[in-house]
Amino acid sequence: MTDSTRRISVNNVVFPVEGVAEVSPLYVDTGTGDGSQPGEAYEILGRRSVRVFAHKRVSMSTFFNAFPASFWQRWTSVRDVRLRIRLEGEGLVSVYKSSARGRSSAVASKQFVDETVEFDLPIRSFVDGGFYWFDLACAQADATLVEAEWLVAVDEDWQGGRATVGITTFNRPTYCLDQIRTVGENEYVQAALDRVVVVDQGTDLLEQQSGFAEVAERLGDLLHVVRQPNFGGSGGFSRAMLESLASESSEYVLLLDDDAISEPEAILRAVRFADFAITPTIVGGGMLHLDERAVLYTQGEVWNTRKSWMAASGDSEYDHDFAEDTLRETPELHRRLNADFNGWWMCLIPRAVMQEIGLSLPVFLKFDDIEYSLRAARHGYPTVSLPGVAVWHLAWHDKDPTRTWEEYFIHRNRVITGLLHSDVPRGGYLPLHVFLGDLKLLFMLQYSTVKLRHQALHDVFAGPSHLPGWLGSRQGEVRRMRADFVDARVVEDLSTLPPVRRSSRVLLGAVRRPTNPAAAVALALRVSFRQLLVRESAGSRRNPERVIPAPDITWWRFADIDSALVTAPDGIGVAWYQRDRKQMRASLVRAALLSFKLAIRWNRLSRRYRGALPDLVGVKSWTTLLHDPQR
Repeated sequence: MTDSTRRISVNNVVFPVEGVAEVSPLYVDTGTGDGSQPGEAYEILGRRSVRVFAHKRVSMSTFFNAFPASFWQRWTSVRDVRLRIRLEGEGLVSVYKSSARGRSSAVASKQFVDETVEFDLPIRSFVDGGFYWFDLACAQADATLVEAEWLVAVDEDWQGGRATVGITTFNRPTYCLDQIRTVGENEYVQAALDRVVVVDQGTDLLEQQSGFAEVAERLGDLLHVVRQPNFGGSGGFSRAMLESLASESSEYVLLLDDDAISEPEAILRAVRFADFAITPTIVGGGMLHLDERAVLYTQGEVWNTRKSWMAASGDSEYDHDFAEDTLRETPELHRRLNADFNGWWMCLIPRAVMQEIGLSLPVFLKFDDIEYSLRAARHGYPTVSLPGVAVWHLAWHDKDPTRTWEEYFIHRNRVITGLLHSDVPRGGYLPLHVFLGDLKLLFMLQYSTVKLRHQALHDVFAGPSHLPGWLGSRQGEVRRMRADFVDARVVEDLSTLPPVRRSSRVLLGAVRRPTNPAAAVALALRVSFRQLLVRESAGSRRNPERVIPAPDITWWRFADIDSALVTAPDGIGVAWYQRDRKQMRASLVRAALLSFKLAIRWNRLSRRYRGALPDLVGVKSWTTLLHDPQR
């Protein structure tokens, strides 16, 4: 008897068509004991199809092609899934499941000869974690996986939701063009889209780029480009949210960074997962490194309310390399990882959530994504960082925001997020962390950064009513504020600098890297004594005393010197850091006073910010703030 139940695909098995060697561990696993290497066991024929060579075996137990059964059981109403595989040639297909401990077991298998095979699989034993996947094995001849998909049953009149993809960009037109081109080239993904809205806040405009007309023609009426002043990520994404709310056919807004590269299938998966979620759910994607494309920066993060800072979820770690350790070999990734928030490099937000809790906090950039999910959670809306959903994004390891103007926004917005969502008395450890962070930066002679952090706290004390007015102006002001410090001036031509020459005296012996907390405290006391009481050597102003590469910058490397050439995070030049005893004393006193003030005023400030929040994030407030007569 033929099964006439209507089923729709929620996960298509996909393969890369560009950069195959780099990203193949995310799609195909050949580490099954036969010694095969990528390219020796299979050949990718297209986005949905792969040929498996004779006497070889490949597995879909990978980040992009394993089915995250535990997440579907926990967050959706789906309790059964059908795996449909269309095959040419002959061989063996085997279906596996894993437990939360990462242990795998075969649940079904079938010999095939030029046929479509189906497996009906229950989603009822994955509360703590686990995936489904399948392997293909060939004997005497090659076989082809034409396509495979994971399907769920729906009513005859079921209609899936559609999303407005919102991309905010500022002078990154090439990246942005690649992003929308990726969407335009995958027509089956477009079935889940209502519109693609690009909020262009720059001066190097997307619409003026070579190739834009072709991409725009392919996307047709789906593409909408709007221009507005630079209001940062929070302003750009809030505009995308407004555009989504203005369209009655958009059930979701899906936020994407302009400098990310999407796996288009991930868009469809996020939308379909949200369609079946029991309650309106924010669905986030992981972040893969753009320069090491098999490395997953994070799949889920949680919020520590005592420190107002983030951490990797569960036993997972940051920067997992699937080229080194496959999904099958990484038990901790089989656990269902809970998330408190998801970065807005890729994040889907339901219309119902926006209507109830509002839009982004007007903070320009940094922590807007964290604050939004924490706010949603207070209203009963969870955030799920869904495996198999991700983008490639510029990695953080070549960035050091403490050495840029961004530190102002990180520091200010971290404290504001704590005030809004930490119920720990007087902010818990945060005021102490603020002071220790200042002290560490002073040890490293980064006086400009400490200045920005102190300004950030002054702005927090000023109150929430100033945030909308600062949205378009504060970035320029903090840039100018920082420019007066020598540690902020990058010299690109190193030949213009004097040679390195040691001139300061070494006190109490050579400095070594502290290997335990007691040694770190002892060295910190020694550095404090030196920087507060010992006069700077005159020679340190004529010649830098050391060269410190950007990857090696840490506080103890400055313990016995008065100046150093420190490489800029982007490698374009060096800054000449110089110890300033007067600056150190004044900044340390301010740091102590501001941290103490933060702790003392915490409860009062928290009430002010929480009271002002509904108006700050409301649709009416944002509409007024973003009004553009040229729209």
